[in-house]
Amino acid sequence: MRRPMIALLLLLAAGCTAGPPAVPPTPAARHAGLVALTDTSAGRVVDHLAFRERREVEEAATLRFGAGGMPRTPPPPAVPAAGAVMDPAMDLLLIHAQRLSALSLGGVAAGDAEATAALARVESAIGALRGTPGPWPAEAARQRAAGAFRALAAPAPQGSDAAGFAAGRQGAVAEATGFLQALVGRDARGGLRAVLAERHRGWRGAQEAVLAAARNDRNLSPQDRMALWNRTQARLAADAPDVAAAELAQVFAAMPAAHRAAGAGDEAGVEAFATSVARLRAIEAQAR
Repeated sequence: MRRPMIALLLLLAAGCTAGPPAVPPTPAARHAGLVALTDTSAGRVVDHLAFRERREVEEAATLRFGAGGMPRTPPPPAVPAAGAVMDPAMDLLLIHAQRLSALSLGGVAAGDAEATAALARVESAIGALRGTPGPWPAEAARQRAAGAFRALAAPAPQGSDAAGFAAGRQGAVAEATGFLQALVGRDARGGLRAVLAERHRGWRGAQEAVLAAARNDRNLSPQDRMALWNRTQARLAADAPDVAAAELAQVFAAMPAAHRAAGAGDEAGVEAFATSVARLRAIEAQAR
């Protein structure tokens, strides 16, 4: 995640300073602040999903053993593999948004060294997806995404203005964010969401195996079985699978239109993206 300028951009996104509410000088500056918020929230959502995946796999193994079975060989964790792609990918999208903001303010589009470093990381992480089983985007989609990230990392052409710079890279933004959406999963049957759904089914199955074993255990009293039943049902009912990942995918889906609006100076279009970012931040806050 990018650190330089993020504090300033977060203030622009929040529209607040120590004094009266600040008005971002351009829609592109507001957009850059919203991308910075997305970057931060996406990282926290990935951390939450990684914790959840690890917990469900470990608990499923423990419960299966407790129910008298042998735990399955744990699968390679999927969230770290997907997160390794999303982290530098968001860095590149943020660098691009900061460049667009700078041009809209009459400044210089910088960040070339940071972009080069982020590009190397995202290309390596996309290649490493081959080592983690999952319904990831196909190889052709990965290659197109790598090309899009290379386009975003390239320095802004000499003499660029904000509108021309945004228009020239709109296709790359759409390709890159479309890939990220597919990586997370456009629905619960694809990408990381499908892997996490499978982990969750295994976890639920292990809970049910414990209940089945308890039902036939003569060492347990009816009160013991009822207590175990109530605890298990409470855990299953309190769980809300897929919510955070689904919201993350929706934010990625909203980014191309927001980028187009930022380049065109369309304040209303950028504010529509702010609604998506606010939903992600609310989900991220609940998941902490």
